[in-house]
Amino acid sequence: MKIELFPDMEQLNQQAATHILQAMQQRTHFNFAPTGGATPLALYQLLIPHLRDNPSYQHVHYYTQDEVPFHPHENQTGAIYRHLQRHLFHPAGVPDERIHPLNGSSYRQADRQIAVEGGIDLLILGLGSDGHLAANLPGTPFDTEAHRIAVDRANPELMAVLAKEVGGMEFVPNAYFSLGLKSIMQAKNILLLVGGENKAAILQQALEGPLTESIPASLLRFHPACTLLADFAAASRLTA
Repeated sequence: MKIELFPDMEQLNQQAATHILQAMQQRTHFNFAPTGGATPLALYQLLIPHLRDNPSYQHVHYYTQDEVPFHPHENQTGAIYRHLQRHLFHPAGVPDERIHPLNGSSYRQADRQIAVEGGIDLLILGLGSDGHLAANLPGTPFDTEAHRIAVDRANPELMAVLAKEVGGMEFVPNAYFSLGLKSIMQAKNILLLVGGENKAAILQQALEGPLTESIPASLLRFHPACTLLADFAAASRLTA
């Protein structure tokens, strides 16, 4: 794993944007998998002016990594797609035909379809506070492909997270969807973006602790082209 450290998130995001835009120019067909969540929002703001109405980036196709549908519409786009549509796809002027959402109607064919289209050229990841990647929670097998994850309604923490995603308990679905850890590891290049002191402990465990399915991010150490972009606070516990 290549590691790049920055004093703050502003400089980290500037470098991430440079990485992404340069990578997009290296192929005539480029498959890009952005991530949801709050961490990359400032990054997307940097990308949007370059992507919008620019013929140099009209060869880029976008793949969503996970999805939390709105109950009872499991086979339709949901909260993750809506988030990316609001913060990236719409302001960047990305047409629907270049967006490939993961949901209940597409997940079974997702890995095969990605392979047919040439694979994911660049995948962006954040690091969950428990070491999860996309929606692959601790305990997810390393060999998992795109999959449906049944919601454990007896788990109050999970229910609270999902309710926040979809806007209320009444909209929490019976299942959500994610590219699997095997799917993620098949991406040609990965950027892992990590910021803040609150991520320092889990980042140290992921990079320097044992390889274990209880910390899905520990698998990234074995990806041939994964680059960690972290601020000093997040990297403060790393020993190497």
